[in-house]
Amino acid sequence: MSMTIAVTAVAQPVSPFDYGLREATSGMGRYFALYNAHVEALRRGVEVDYTGIDTLELELPPSWTSIPLGPRTDFGGLVLYVTNHAHHGALFSLAQSATPLELDKGLVDGLDYRAVPELAQGDYLLVLNDRKPWTERRGFGYMQYRSDLIVVHDGQGLNSPVMPWNTDSTQLKASYCAVDTVQKVFRNITMHRAKGCSFRTNLIAVSGQYNVLIEHVRVTTPKSKMIADGIFSITNSARVTLDGIEVEGTYSGKGRPDVYGYAFSCNNLYDSHFHNIVAWGNWGVFGTNNLNRTHLSNCHVDRFDIHCYGRDVLLENCTLEGRQTLLTSFYGKARFDHCYFKNYILMRVRSSYNAYTPFDIEIQDCIWELSPRYHYLLRVNLLDTADNPRPELREKCWPNIQVDGLTIVVPLTVGRVYVIDPCDNRADLKREIGYISKVKLNGVDMMRPNGRPVDIPLSFTTYTFRPKQPVIYEINGHATVLQ
Repeated sequence: MSMTIAVTAVAQPVSPFDYGLREATSGMGRYFALYNAHVEALRRGVEVDYTGIDTLELELPPSWTSIPLGPRTDFGGLVLYVTNHAHHGALFSLAQSATPLELDKGLVDGLDYRAVPELAQGDYLLVLNDRKPWTERRGFGYMQYRSDLIVVHDGQGLNSPVMPWNTDSTQLKASYCAVDTVQKVFRNITMHRAKGCSFRTNLIAVSGQYNVLIEHVRVTTPKSKMIADGIFSITNSARVTLDGIEVEGTYSGKGRPDVYGYAFSCNNLYDSHFHNIVAWGNWGVFGTNNLNRTHLSNCHVDRFDIHCYGRDVLLENCTLEGRQTLLTSFYGKARFDHCYFKNYILMRVRSSYNAYTPFDIEIQDCIWELSPRYHYLLRVNLLDTADNPRPELREKCWPNIQVDGLTIVVPLTVGRVYVIDPCDNRADLKREIGYISKVKLNGVDMMRPNGRPVDIPLSFTTYTFRPKQPVIYEINGHATVLQ
């Protein structure tokens, strides 16, 4: 009796050593060794093996482009020192572009796309862009446009957009890209951006992706006058997780008057997660727009923003220190659970977009350490009494607030605590303020930094305003009605 055994060849990974890494005598040569290895790995459908590669110094050549990534890249603890005198860009890229799609805006909100041939079978990301400005960033010289992302499986949308799209003021531009449910992984790498670089080197750009994990990453940045950073640039993607990320500094204009720049630059994400993040920068580490369903846990950051257009944020076991949570044109719920705030505004509504939208703030078992600068829970910046031309944003609303457990640490330099601080142009308080109907603060305790209990006045606000409906204001079971 004879037996035949079939042997299936296993595709071998690609190593940068196979593409001249060992022989490279310059930083540019080492960049090309990595680039060519990744291009070949993509062509073969295999991984890149970084075994035996510990530390590399790269210099980006004049014509450099992002190194393309496959579905799984484990750098094995690789440490990169990167010098860039060529142009701005991301060192690595996990991206695909979207294909334009003719779509009736009347179909969007119903989430039934089975009649659309391009979406009827398979898994897709449906990218929605509104060609009509959502609002103007007044004083900054640009218009803000909204976007939404819908995950589609066999013609059925699995999530709702932030706000309806079937409105008279909406001008829909749609596109789509096919995705699969296999997790894409990028892990175990450190990037030190060299001192004296002329241009920014972001670590990774992600676009048009579903189910992405970026973990165990460290990035350092020296003091620099460069601005507009975006170390992790993530757009038009869903179910993205960043875990175990450490960021020491950003390009955010040290010593310049026009400072801005972020570690996490995100636009049009659905279902994004940030876990175990430790990050700080000269300006603030989150700079995002168009986020739907966002979760932070066990993070220590200096600021969290959704600049404009978002829904539903949960922060758990986070330390937030130095600046503020800033949400504008936001809907749904912003929840803080077991968080610690130090020298920090729990919530700020920015005025420059002139978009005061209805949402709810929930605070559960948190600690809030005040400072002379920050001793109000919600700051509402007021611009003027002008209506926003977009009907969806015409009414000016303040959020409801529900607190169940809040320890307020009050230094001797703070004599009064405020729930809402309306500031700037208070003439706006002469008009009706919509949505807000309840501000309930239960389980509130105050103490000095040494732990001694103290009784400090907790005022709703020092300014008269006109709520559209009566507001129930309750502190530890004692309620009053504001009209």
